[in-house]
Amino acid sequence: MVYRSHGGENAKDRPDWYSKLLGLQSFCLAVQALREQRPAADPEVVFLNDGPIPPERADLMALWGDPVTIHAGSNRRSYLTGVGLARRRGWAAGDLVLLAEDDYLWRPEALVSLVDAAADPRAAGADYLTPYGEAVPDDGLPARWAPLESTTSTFAARVGALREDERLLQLCAYSGGNFDHTTCLTLQGRARFSPRELVEHHPPAPGTPAWKAGARAAYLTALRTAVNLRSVRRPSRRRTLLGPAPALATHMETGWIAPGPWERVAADAAALGR
Repeated sequence: MVYRSHGGENAKDRPDWYSKLLGLQSFCLAVQALREQRPAADPEVVFLNDGPIPPERADLMALWGDPVTIHAGSNRRSYLTGVGLARRRGWAAGDLVLLAEDDYLWRPEALVSLVDAAADPRAAGADYLTPYGEAVPDDGLPARWAPLESTTSTFAARVGALREDERLLQLCAYSGGNFDHTTCLTLQGRARFSPRELVEHHPPAPGTPAWKAGARAAYLTALRTAVNLRSVRRPSRRRTLLGPAPALATHMETGWIAPGPWERVAADAAALGR
């Protein structure tokens, strides 16, 4: 497991109970449940920290895994560093690696359900899974796993598939906009960009010189065209993404919170720090 974290905050709208410490505490509880209920899984946890981390979070990470400090400087570079760990750490091709962001809240059973879903013979053809699944009402029943169109940068993958796809993930990450959605569609063999989106991009910052704006537009058009071409994958290389209903983790951002008892989950996670 590769848990990516940064010491700073951004301007996203958050729920009242949000904190990165709370997200980390909930993740640790999910790791504890996995170790207790599925000891054969023997999870290795790497905390990939982009720069310094507040002491209360750093101390908790040291108790639960291997903290590694990097100086990526951006979400995209931190993400690609995490993807590259699957190659550099020498994990087996059949292993499952989880890439997790630090602004998610996890149900205690999330990782157990994820590991079980990956081991289910019916999921043998699925190389990617995400705990942040369908936004359906929580009926209190165990999560049902099914194919999903897209997710965020919090997902799990079989190591062999991730290594094969690493260059494609790099290409998608530099295509601009919501590269996680671009990655999910492209991996599944779906063209991400319409003809209009190939030539129309987000405007550059005010005051950008015309030559620089033109170079940026040409660069993005070339990259997006390459992404669309790479989506034309052989059937044997088209990936399947599975997600749970209801979601087993949620992005802690207003407007993107999955249905679920998250205030109770937050309260239980907060108890880990007491």
